[in-house]
Amino acid sequence: MHIRKAVRSILTLIPVLSVAILAGAQGMIHSSETEAPPPRGYVAEFVSSVAYGEAMNNAADVTGTSYPEPGCGWQCLPPLETVVWKAGVRIVLPTVPGIDGITVTSINTAGWVAGFAGQPEYNAHAVVWKPTGSSYEAIDLGVLPGTDISYARGIDDLGRVVGYSITKYFPPTGAPFMWSEATGLVDLSQQGFPDEEPYRISSGGTVALQNSWYRLGDPNSVVTMAPPPSGFYSPGSAAAAINDAGDQARFLNSTSGEHFGYLFRYHHEGVWQQIGFGFIGSGPMYPYSNGYINISPAEDVTASDHAVRGGVVAYGPDGGEQSLTNLLSPAYQGAEVTAGGPMNSAGQILAQVMIGRSTRLMRLIPAQGCPTICMKVNTLQISGEFIDDPNDPGQCTPYAQDHVVVDLQITTTAGTPLANVLVRGRFFDDYWMNKPVSAQLMQTGWSHSFTTGWPAWAQWPSWRRTQYRSLQEDRRDWTKQSES
Repeated sequence: MHIRKAVRSILTLIPVLSVAILAGAQGMIHSSETEAPPPRGYVAEFVSSVAYGEAMNNAADVTGTSYPEPGCGWQCLPPLETVVWKAGVRIVLPTVPGIDGITVTSINTAGWVAGFAGQPEYNAHAVVWKPTGSSYEAIDLGVLPGTDISYARGIDDLGRVVGYSITKYFPPTGAPFMWSEATGLVDLSQQGFPDEEPYRISSGGTVALQNSWYRLGDPNSVVTMAPPPSGFYSPGSAAAAINDAGDQARFLNSTSGEHFGYLFRYHHEGVWQQIGFGFIGSGPMYPYSNGYINISPAEDVTASDHAVRGGVVAYGPDGGEQSLTNLLSPAYQGAEVTAGGPMNSAGQILAQVMIGRSTRLMRLIPAQGCPTICMKVNTLQISGEFIDDPNDPGQCTPYAQDHVVVDLQITTTAGTPLANVLVRGRFFDDYWMNKPVSAQLMQTGWSHSFTTGWPAWAQWPSWRRTQYRSLQEDRRDWTKQSES
């Protein structure tokens, strides 16, 4: 059976496809309840174009920043907005009256977001954004007595926020705080916890400091970390990640040469393990960003390593780093995972993926093999025709278009054409365009067309094999694409 899609413009057609046999199909294969081994690879699930992710929770809600679509393509750039993507809906977070700018650092399983408004060294106030139906309410947490600025480093699944409140002028003095709806802003140093700046909090309330960690609510739980390995400095102010058990992911700078940083896993028993051997550059990373480095309960580490390797993953408890680009499905030929973000309980990784000539914010979904009910795209043809701007022929203007036609045939691995197959994909350009398309393959075929004026190119899968579980889990399948 054939499916035909027509698009006016040069564009990128990304098959972030889920293929599912519809009514009358064979029964689904359900995943095992036991812990799964590391995936064979990942397929990409689109979150947003022109966007940057900071945090993701176990419900796959994402918070970060993005530019809204202004309708003028490359001719203008709208203001950057801080948002939450929840169940496919983009929600703009409200600002705090009297303070310009907001920054997010964390989102918990219930969708509460922590961060701050203003500039960290000037007028910042810690903020929590509380979900209220389909929107959010901004709660200004204020500052501790005798201090001027504050910022939140994270929020756990009980709604407890940790951060730091300091004076504005040199030499700065301050104290760590905890906030919840029930307690308000509390000075942690007055409750017996170290008078140090928290770097990160896990979903269960374990807090990372510069060289120690503790469990929130228990001042006697403070554990000093083991000294760094020979040849490396202590963690310092670089970005940190911690899980409930106290296992951590850190970047350590070498003591020799240009003091390059390298990726380490710290086991809570007191053992450092170097898992990255590609340097990230010299000097500490910006401490307010958590998205650089993350660790799961299974000690899986994800990070943005350095410019050459981009996003990486190191599977726990003791695996070394691997390039996420190399683990990306062969569907996305030429694509590159430029940044690796947090991994949630489903094994999904928030990532920046360069597809075409632009990065896309995506979730990387674990891909499984295909033991049965496999299919492939048996034939593929892509053609395009440039349509001139009548007022400026031969030029790439906002009124010039390209008519792109994609023909494909889906068959079994033996070559038998299939019907009643749902194919889903997306069309992108180099800017804001995000056009989901879907079709059910029938004897008579199917067509779709739309118009856009921004330049890019076209892509589509050339083969696919699938393990059927559910419409959502089908995104874990291997795909491959051809490019024209």
